Amino acid sequence: MRGKQRRCRALARRLSENTSEFPASHDERGYWHLHLPVAQGFIDSPRTPLRVRRECVQMVLDASFRLCSRRPPTVLARVVAAISTPSLFDSQLIVFFSQQYFDSFFNRDGPEQQWIYLPAPRSLAREWELSLPNGFMERGFHEHIYDDDFEQDGEIWFFGELT
Repeated sequence: MRGKQRRCRALARRLSENTSEFPASHDERGYWHLHLPVAQGFIDSPRTPLRVRRECVQMVLDASFRLCSRRPPTVLARVVAAISTPSLFDSQLIVFFSQQYFDSFFNRDGPEQQWIYLPAPRSLAREWELSLPNGFMERGFHEHIYDDDFEQDGEIWFFGELT
């Protein structure tokens, strides 16, 4: 258990370091993102208890709120935490600097990837007993990825400035 606690503290430290300042730059696509700074073997291991995974997700939500609070008043951007299940390793923080990119981001209906909106009664925040920061919204999708030799189903949940 000490190893899991040490890894959680390391995740908290890395998230804090990476969100200590609001991102000043972004690429030409109109966003900045940070993948979960933790080992996949830890976060997605069947031996990692749900309460530890929940704690890690809560850290990501808190880090996204920290980014919101550090946004300069002159910067127009939206901050969102993307939480993937069952593969939490695929989770990330996203800062959308482009409204156009934000508007198109959630449209995933191609032959290789589909997102199907999950109805309002579903809530990862409620199911995992997460504490949503003030003003944060939640939106969930069933995600289907299909490639020639790879197929995956899961869910992707977005928390943050979604409207």
